[in-house]
Amino acid sequence: MLLLFPIITFLSIYWSLRQKDLDPRRACLAASVFCAAGVVAITEIASRFNLVVTPFILVAWAVTALAANLIYRRARKMRLATSPPHHLGTPASNVLDRSHYALLGGTAIVLTLVGITAIVAPPDTWDAMEYHLPRITMWLSNHNVRFFPTPDYCQLIYGAWSEYAMMHTELLWGSDRLVNTVQWLSMLGSLIAVSLIAEKLGAGPRGQILAAVACATIPEGLLEASAPMSTYVVSFWIATAVFFLLEWNDDPGWFDTACVGLAAGLAIFTKGTAYIILPFLIFATWCMGSRAARWLFLKRSAAFLLLIFVVNGAHYVRTYQFDAAPLGLPLPVKYPRTELVIGNISVRSTAANVLRNVSLHLVTPSRAVNSRIEHSLRRAMQSFGVDPDDPDQIWIGMPFHMNHFTSNETIAGNPMHLFLFLVALGFLLAKQSPAVRRRWVLLFSAGILASFLLMCTLLRWQMWNSRYHLPFFVLGCALIGLAMERFPRPLAGFVAGVFLVFAVFLALTNRSRSLIPWNRVDDVYHPRAEMYFSNEHESLAASQIAAANFVNRSDCHNVAIDSYVPDPEVKEGPPSFFVYPILALIHADGRTRSVWYTHVNNLSSRYEKQQPHPAPCSVICLDCANVPRKWAEYSSVGGRASVFGNAVVFSPAGQLPNANLAAR
Repeated sequence: MLLLFPIITFLSIYWSLRQKDLDPRRACLAASVFCAAGVVAITEIASRFNLVVTPFILVAWAVTALAANLIYRRARKMRLATSPPHHLGTPASNVLDRSHYALLGGTAIVLTLVGITAIVAPPDTWDAMEYHLPRITMWLSNHNVRFFPTPDYCQLIYGAWSEYAMMHTELLWGSDRLVNTVQWLSMLGSLIAVSLIAEKLGAGPRGQILAAVACATIPEGLLEASAPMSTYVVSFWIATAVFFLLEWNDDPGWFDTACVGLAAGLAIFTKGTAYIILPFLIFATWCMGSRAARWLFLKRSAAFLLLIFVVNGAHYVRTYQFDAAPLGLPLPVKYPRTELVIGNISVRSTAANVLRNVSLHLVTPSRAVNSRIEHSLRRAMQSFGVDPDDPDQIWIGMPFHMNHFTSNETIAGNPMHLFLFLVALGFLLAKQSPAVRRRWVLLFSAGILASFLLMCTLLRWQMWNSRYHLPFFVLGCALIGLAMERFPRPLAGFVAGVFLVFAVFLALTNRSRSLIPWNRVDDVYHPRAEMYFSNEHESLAASQIAAANFVNRSDCHNVAIDSYVPDPEVKEGPPSFFVYPILALIHADGRTRSVWYTHVNNLSSRYEKQQPHPAPCSVICLDCANVPRKWAEYSSVGGRASVFGNAVVFSPAGQLPNANLAAR
C-alpha cells in the first residue's frame, strides 16, 4: 500500500519528538504540521517539473519517510545514551477512571461511525463536486498545479491545501476512495488540539476529555467530517496554531515558533476565512503571554510571516499573475459567485449580520418555533433601520430566513453547543477558581467573539454560513470542557451523555450518506456511481452515468469538457458546474484518461497555451443539448453526437449526425 510512506513519515517524526519528552498529543500535532508542510513542498516541486504523477509522488514520500526514519533512529540513539527508554512521559492511565474511559469510548464510537462513512461513501457535497475535486482532476491531467482554463474561478483562486492532501491520497491509493478521510483526520486532530488548549487554560484530565467530547459532537462538524470539504481542515490548523502559540508563551523556543508559523500558513492556504479568524485569536493569545514573551513575539514576527509565506508563496504568485491580487480576490471582473464581502459596512449592518449568523444556530425541530424566532429577528433588524433582506448584506440577494433542524451538513446548526458555550463562558467568568487562568479565559473568549464579530462585519450572510463558524465552535469547546469539569459530576456526565447520544444519531443518519436505511435520508447502500449525486443532484444521475458509460465504451483517452453557461457572470453554481461525478465515472485520473475544459471564455482562457492538450477524441458538453451553437462548435469532433438528458457527447461513435439540426 503506497500510503504507507506518508504514514511512516508521520510516525517517524512523532517518535522522534517523543524521544525529546514531548507530550504524545503535542508530538502528534507537531508531526501533523511538518507532514502537511511536506505535502505542500512535494506538490510544488513536482508541479515545477510537470511530475504530479504517482511514480514521482511515491518516490518523494519514500525519500521523506527514509529521512524521517533516520532522524528518529538518531534521536532514539541519543535518548538511550542519556536516559532509560521508559522515561517517555507519564502514562495517561494513571489519572483516568471509569467515567473517563466511558467518555473516551463514546467519543471513539462517534469517530468510528464518521470514519466508516468517510470511507464507504463517495464524495457528494455540492461545493466539492463543483470546484474542490474538479481542480484536482485537472491537476492530475496536467501533471501540475498551475492555473488552467476553467469556467469557474473558484477552481483557481481559493486556497488549496485540502485539495493537495486529497490529491496525494488519490495518487497513492489509485482512486478517490480516501479523499473524505482528510476531513475526518482533521476532526480527530481538532479533538487533540482542543484538549491541549483546555489544559493550557487550566483544565485537568476530565476537563480535557470533556472538551474533546464537546468537539466530537458538534453537529455541523461531524456531518461534514465525512466529506471532501475544507472547513474542518481549516478549523484543525487554526486550533493547532492557537495551541502552539499558547505553548510558545510558556516556552518561546524556535520549535514552537516553526509550529505556529507553519500551522497559521496551512490554515490560510486551506481556506480564506483564516485571514478573518486568525488576527484577533493571535492577538488575544499574544496578550496572554508574559511581557518578555510578547516582546520576543514581536521580534520574531518576521519569522512567523516568512513561514506563512513559505507555505502560501507559490499560490500567491499564481494568483497575482492571474488577476494582480495575491489573495485571489477581488477579481477584476464581475463574478457574483465570489462576491462575499458586504457592500456597505456599518455598525448597523454588522449588528444585523450578527443576528442573521446567530440565527443559524437557533434552529429547533419545530417549524412554528423557528418561524417565531425568524419573525423576532426580522423585527429586531428593522428596529435599528436595516432591511433583513438587504442585497448588499446577503449573498446573491438570497432572502434572510431561518434554516430548519436537519442532518444536512451544509445548513446544520449547533444550537446545543451555542447554549452550552454561553453557559460555560458565564460560569467561568463568574466563578473564582485557582486552577483556572481567569485572565486567559477572558482573553481567549474575547478573541473568539471578536473574530466572529469581524466575520459578521465583512462577509455577506448565506444560509450555509454555519460551516464558516466551525472554527469558533471548535475553539469554544476548550471553554466548555474547562467549565464542565467544574460542574457537579453527575450533571456534567449527563450533559456529555446527551451530546454523545445525539452525535451517534447524526453520524448514523447523515442526510446524503446515512449508515441506516431510512426514507428521510440517502443511505450508502446504493451503487457508488449513483451516490455521487445524492446531495440534491439525483436528477442528473441517470443522464451523466449513461454519458460516462458511453465514453468508457470508446477507445478515447483525451476528453474535453464544456461546462456551458449562457451568462458569464455566474451566481449560484449552474447544473453544468456539477462536473466531478462524470470526471470520476470516466476515470479522468491523468492515466486512464486526461481531461480539460474547452471553449472557456473568461480571464483563465489565457492558460490554454500554457497547458497544451492534444485534439480531443470526445467532447462532453454539459447543459447544452438544446443549444444549436454548441453543436456547430463541435461538428468537427467526429461529426456525430449522443444526447443524454441535457448533456451531449460529441464523438465519432455518436448516435446522431451532428449536421442534422432537426435531430436536436
